[in-house]
Amino acid sequence: MTDEPREHRPIAPPETKHPDDRARVPLEAALGVIPGVSSLLKLVGEFMPTQAQKSHSKWEGAISARTNEHTGRLDEHDQALNPTTTLAGASVQLAVALARAPGDGMAGRGRMLTDLCALLPDVERKAVEQAAFELNSHGLVTIDRAIGRDNWCLRLTQTFYEQLDYQVMGWGSSTADDARMLAKLLLEDEAREWTPTLHAASGWEPRRFNPAFSALLRLIPDERVSGEVQPNYPAQSLCLLPEDRAELQKLIG
Repeated sequence: MTDEPREHRPIAPPETKHPDDRARVPLEAALGVIPGVSSLLKLVGEFMPTQAQKSHSKWEGAISARTNEHTGRLDEHDQALNPTTTLAGASVQLAVALARAPGDGMAGRGRMLTDLCALLPDVERKAVEQAAFELNSHGLVTIDRAIGRDNWCLRLTQTFYEQLDYQVMGWGSSTADDARMLAKLLLEDEAREWTPTLHAASGWEPRRFNPAFSALLRLIPDERVSGEVQPNYPAQSLCLLPEDRAELQKLIG
């Protein structure tokens, strides 16, 4: 007996030397030389398969079932690791309006419900509120509450920029692609470890630069990232070591 779940036991190879087959094979060979019997043997083989044939058929079925099971699990894992988000109606309208609104590519100032309604003047207040909380449920925004039902404010997240912003703005490359470009610029010139210099080298507006820079910072240990509080960038400067540059080179490929 084994404690391993039945469905996860190893699949045994098909049986090939069953006692019944050892007696049947010489008999079929002898009958095969008699005229008119070979076609009959084919029918017998089709409707009365040998034990080896039965075993092989059962083995093929087990392999097929196990393959389908693994495929299903991989699909489940892929959905868990790479979930897809479908937005509709007012949620789409609000997401597009937020992407087109002026901003610096960071969390920015909080927007209250009144501010969001101003972005969508033709949409009912209740629908705008519901859309805001739908975006929040997908991690595209964060909503901070204070005292009172309507006393809350919304801020954009890095996920919003990575999944939606670049598409609405039509920059022609994703945030991940932009992060690779910043890595290339950093490796070309150590002076670009000063963020304003890197920003200037990119030629991008802050709305595009900051999300890409934030994505890049995930590869760099916190102790090599400046921690001073300032309003312009996710970090004012970097202090890269050779191992950090190796990671950036891997990102570029």
